[in-house]
Amino acid sequence: MSKKKILFIYPSSYDSKNCLIKSEYSFVPSRTLPYLAALTPASYETRIIDELVDDLNFDEDVDLVALTGMLRHIPRAIDIAREFRKRGVPSLIGGVGAFSLHNMVEESGAFESFIIGEVDETWQEILYDFEIGRLKRRYECTTPPQLSGLPPARFDLLNMKKYMRSFVNAKDPLILVETSRGCPHNCRFCLVTRYFGKKMRYRPIGEVVDEIKHHGVKHIMFTDDNIAINPARARELFQAIKPLGIQWLGQFESRMIKNPELLRLAAESGCRTAFVGIESIDKNNLISIDKHQSAKLDFKDIVNGFKEAGIDLFASLIFGMDHDTALIIDRTIEQSIELNIDAIIPWVLTPAPGTACYDDFKKENRLAHENYSLYDSWHLVIRPKQMSPAEFEEHYWQGLRRFYSLRSIVLRAWRGKKLNVTWLLCSLYFRQQVRRGLHPFAGNS
Repeated sequence: MSKKKILFIYPSSYDSKNCLIKSEYSFVPSRTLPYLAALTPASYETRIIDELVDDLNFDEDVDLVALTGMLRHIPRAIDIAREFRKRGVPSLIGGVGAFSLHNMVEESGAFESFIIGEVDETWQEILYDFEIGRLKRRYECTTPPQLSGLPPARFDLLNMKKYMRSFVNAKDPLILVETSRGCPHNCRFCLVTRYFGKKMRYRPIGEVVDEIKHHGVKHIMFTDDNIAINPARARELFQAIKPLGIQWLGQFESRMIKNPELLRLAAESGCRTAFVGIESIDKNNLISIDKHQSAKLDFKDIVNGFKEAGIDLFASLIFGMDHDTALIIDRTIEQSIELNIDAIIPWVLTPAPGTACYDDFKKENRLAHENYSLYDSWHLVIRPKQMSPAEFEEHYWQGLRRFYSLRSIVLRAWRGKKLNVTWLLCSLYFRQQVRRGLHPFAGNS
């Protein structure tokens, strides 16, 4: 008896002209689909398509299609499901984007089933219902699953050469590993707490170590939204991975600088790059999005804290908040250059349905449109309070061009008397993107 075939799809998205975005390379793959493939019994044949970098054949011989994605992917996911439905193939969808746009997803009628919340403990039930031909319209995770016993994600089902390589050695693959879920904070723009919950859940550290060993790679990206939110647990984790000799990057909150000993231990365990949600240099902005934990910290102190630990800094910045002016955008860029930040990730404030931020903008009639393909955090989809959309766009892109100017890049790439070639190449790529009018993380459209 032949195996039934499941096709996991991470959709691409549409640009402002409603054309499908394709790219030769992407930054990182979804961890969700390789993990879901790992949860699938060997009695199924599984494939993963990342539509941004892979071609999708709607006439492929498959029995079930499973999709996930962020907000910008959902309109394309609906179109994909409709095409497979025409061919008699049922589709399922879940994940953060579908959770945010659940009304749109359900009203589309494109999917056989819609999954609300984390699918870990529901997946076997879904597969059983599929086998007997009785897929339910809706599956819901009512109790957040514990994280023990997670199988290693199936990155072997992806062509990892199409994704970002290590920032330390551009020839080496970067594998994604999860150690926790949840976030105790409740930032008004963020879906993490609403989807994963405020209570932190942790994966047994021994299992994290085992997965790293399983993949047999030396470069890891931890996908936790805040890997050091629990200092005691983070200390135990860093000590456990230190003997592995890996180099890793992870997401931290800016308050990490208040614990320099833990930051040094992170560096000793192999942390080379930190993604830090600084968000804004304006304290009123931080308070307005309920990021009070960061409002008491100084931009310079945050940058220097990571630098003193020997960790490269990716500063996540959000522009378009209610206290932003053209002057604040300009000043943020200038300070980022002066402080020699390794790279900035300049997001545009994008209200996601299901967040307090979205409710505010909807109530104030300040959403420019609801074309969710462009809710990608680099298109302006709101009407800023302190400036016109045209003024915002001018200063936002002008700032990116300044930060990623050739002179600025070269000055940052020199570390003492040594040129950091990997960071130079990475920054030159970002420069190329910006010169083409693309966000640094947008991929090659």
